[in-house]
Amino acid sequence: MKKKISLMLLALVSIIALGGVLQTASVLADEFDIDRIEEQYQQGYLLISPNRLRYKGLLEPGKSYTETFMAYNIGAEPISFNLTVEPFGVKGEDYEPIYSEATNRTKVTDWVSFPTGTEFTLAPRNERDERNNYIDRIEITVRIKVPSDAIGGGQYAAVMANIVSTNPGPSVGAKARIALLLYSTINGDVVYKGAIINQAISAFSFEPIIKTSSTVENSGNADFQATYRISVEPFFGGELAYENTEEKIIMPETKRIFEQNWDSAPALGIFNVTQEITYINEDGQEVTDTFKRLTIICPLWLILVVIAILVLLIIAIIIKRKRRKMKGSKKPSWEQG
Repeated sequence: MKKKISLMLLALVSIIALGGVLQTASVLADEFDIDRIEEQYQQGYLLISPNRLRYKGLLEPGKSYTETFMAYNIGAEPISFNLTVEPFGVKGEDYEPIYSEATNRTKVTDWVSFPTGTEFTLAPRNERDERNNYIDRIEITVRIKVPSDAIGGGQYAAVMANIVSTNPGPSVGAKARIALLLYSTINGDVVYKGAIINQAISAFSFEPIIKTSSTVENSGNADFQATYRISVEPFFGGELAYENTEEKIIMPETKRIFEQNWDSAPALGIFNVTQEITYINEDGQEVTDTFKRLTIICPLWLILVVIAILVLLIIAIIIKRKRRKMKGSKKPSWEQG
């Protein structure tokens, strides 16, 4: 009986492994996504790029710094918008954005100006002027003038592109706007300090998905960037089945939870899953922590089928043994009476 059960379990493992191997090539062919390369935000017919402004290095008090972004009209009619500045923060570990709460970390809101203006009208998509220059787009300059008494640490704001056109685009309300997030760090008493306080990789899944979840804490006074890399390899060897890298900004004095999943995994498979997280540790050093786990993907129906087969096998063995006992207990006719 033990031998038969072992054979059944070996067959199940082989089926799962084969499912993972057969699906690897087709998954790799679907990974290219242009939206991951071209950083952009879109609202109706207005598109801006990049999707955030992060001033490089430490900004010195008493000096001015500039960054630029592009605004595009991707519609068939002119579009008008204006620029305003609002404080930016986050709420909760899911990082719900907050644009109305002023804090010591949003004083940059008062330091921002726009040398190229605050009101714009863009021509329809691909339209040019008499000099053959495109007039459906514009480069906008954002200047930060840091006060001489500015306190060191992170400063955050949101540049709002408020659409005022009568026809802003499909499914766009009258007060549609795009938030271009602004990140900066002022030189002074700057503290970089963080930690990974939670990390998990799913060990088993009934659905074709492999999940990872991690929480990174920033206990310093300036933001830092965390990089998450997941790689999935078939347990029985073969080519890399999946990999993905994501970058997230961790705001000061916050905790951020991030889920990095393989949503298009095969229905069957046994995989070695590795996640690497690069972040700033408690000593202010950039480090990389590595987490590994064996993950099994198997649909519930298959498990139920295997259980049913095992139950039937056990019942058949029990019935067979009972029949043998009954035959052995019967005496020959010449021994009776």
